[in-house]
Amino acid sequence: MMMSEREERMQVAQLCEAASRYGEMVEVMSELVTALPRTQKLNAEERKLLSIAFKNEVAFRRKSLKSLRHISVLRDLSIETKQIVAEYKRRIEQEMRELCVELIQMLDTKLLPGVNEPESDIFYHKMKGDYCRYLCEVEDDQVKVTDYLAEIKEHYQVATDYAVRSLAATHPLRIGLAMNYSVFLHEMVDDVTLARDHAKRFYDEALDEMENVREVDTDRYNECAFLLKLMHENIKAWTLESDMDAVFPSTDGSQKPPQTMSKDF
Repeated sequence: MMMSEREERMQVAQLCEAASRYGEMVEVMSELVTALPRTQKLNAEERKLLSIAFKNEVAFRRKSLKSLRHISVLRDLSIETKQIVAEYKRRIEQEMRELCVELIQMLDTKLLPGVNEPESDIFYHKMKGDYCRYLCEVEDDQVKVTDYLAEIKEHYQVATDYAVRSLAATHPLRIGLAMNYSVFLHEMVDDVTLARDHAKRFYDEALDEMENVREVDTDRYNECAFLLKLMHENIKAWTLESDMDAVFPSTDGSQKPPQTMSKDF
């Protein structure tokens, strides 16, 4: 029996992942989503591959931009070199912007409309919040930033409402959602105390359930333990940052940049 075009794209995407060819993986998964009939949705494995493809391509550029920001503030760079760094930074920002917009358009036109399965709903609303957040990182237009912030909050809240009703606190998707929402509170809302308290409440709830998970599903336990470890590292860093803010508060009312690099999922 011949494999369908959809199945063939899935196999190619899996090969791309194995070979760490995430740019090609983005192309293949975008083609798969575009070709979906209106009555069909992605299954769990297809959703996972779509997420892996875009997450790796965007993460690569976020890391590059972080490095360039450090380089651009070096005092011994010539004016010409700083201009070259700035131009290269703009190029990577545009690549990241295009990736985020592409995925958001797929979510708006193909994936979110008509979805009627709770886990898919949570997955896509979380994804929409995540990629609007990444767009904020490379957007200079404050009007657009304000719009993105409203969308981030809306989609994280919708995802959270569904998750509370549908998923255990030890479901990896719910842990990732709680972690990313707390990162949003820290980096975009610039409220380290709110971020820490949100993460800590969820962390304590999930921790209470972990022993039960260990007894029935070792793989899920290991995945949850890894995510909770990342969340705990954020909580520790934000607690330290909050304590520092209390000792050395801003005296001029200016907004301070985040002092820690938060971990998200």
